[in-house]
Amino acid sequence: MGSVCIAVIDVFPITRVPPNASFEVDDIEEEWTFSGKFDFIFSRFMTGSIRNWPKLLEQAFKFLNPGGTMELVDIVYPMHCDDETLEGTSLLKWSKLVQEGFGKMGGQLDSALEYKSQLEKAGFVDIKESWFAWPTNEWPKDRHLKTLGIWSHHNTMKVLSALSLAVFTREGFLGWQLEELELLLAGVRKDLRNRKIHAYWRIYTVHGKKPQ
Repeated sequence: MGSVCIAVIDVFPITRVPPNASFEVDDIEEEWTFSGKFDFIFSRFMTGSIRNWPKLLEQAFKFLNPGGTMELVDIVYPMHCDDETLEGTSLLKWSKLVQEGFGKMGGQLDSALEYKSQLEKAGFVDIKESWFAWPTNEWPKDRHLKTLGIWSHHNTMKVLSALSLAVFTREGFLGWQLEELELLLAGVRKDLRNRKIHAYWRIYTVHGKKPQ
């Protein structure tokens, strides 16, 4: 098996990378200027950050070697539930408002719903997609989903304030006062701890290949 070379791209520098990885500071929505092509391109949780997904996927297709793969993993807003336990909660209100706020600035938080068709249009083949559920806490009876819920709860509680601050309070987004936001987040945290609310994040994955 040959060596694997990895290129990591972000808008901020990463100081610690593995020895087989190189890091580039770049904006992937600009024209790609890489000197070579890739066997695998991976995008994770970029919903809301990309304004022109068709252009991005077309560029990815162009910079893949024949037989190369493009894979995308993303979350789909708003929060979801298969019964009525989420209705009327601060958690549902928050997730819908986050989606609305990103929409005001041109970002789609349900962009994953269009990835498959956009991959097809860009020229990808053998496209396969999957859906996963990340519960908001350990409410499921299933052991695997319960474990996912524990991790999901920890991660959501940790980033909730940081995720909410800009989209709720900045001009051009929702324009809330900080006090209004803190009051809402208090309710959101309470709902996230409530095992009687059977909510979950919808996680979508899809990958396609460039023809040989």
